[in-house]
Amino acid sequence: MTLQFNEFQRTVIYAVSLGGDTDTIASMAGAIAGAWYGIDCIPAEWSDACEATNTAKQLADKLYEIVYAENHDGKL
Repeated sequence: MTLQFNEFQRTVIYAVSLGGDTDTIASMAGAIAGAWYGIDCIPAEWSDACEATNTAKQLADKLYEIVYAENHDGKL
């Protein structure tokens, strides 16, 4: 049986496999991969297991609004 992982999952799994300070390395890799691949690539089971997921999503939405508005003459 072969397990199938998407790009986001492979990134985080690879970061953990490097050893060392795996929680820090994987969280940084996950943050970058999540920004690159988008929230839809993050498995619900993974985000549900994280602390403060809703707060992180709210902050990401606010950041997006700021950046979008800045690049579109203040219009959302």
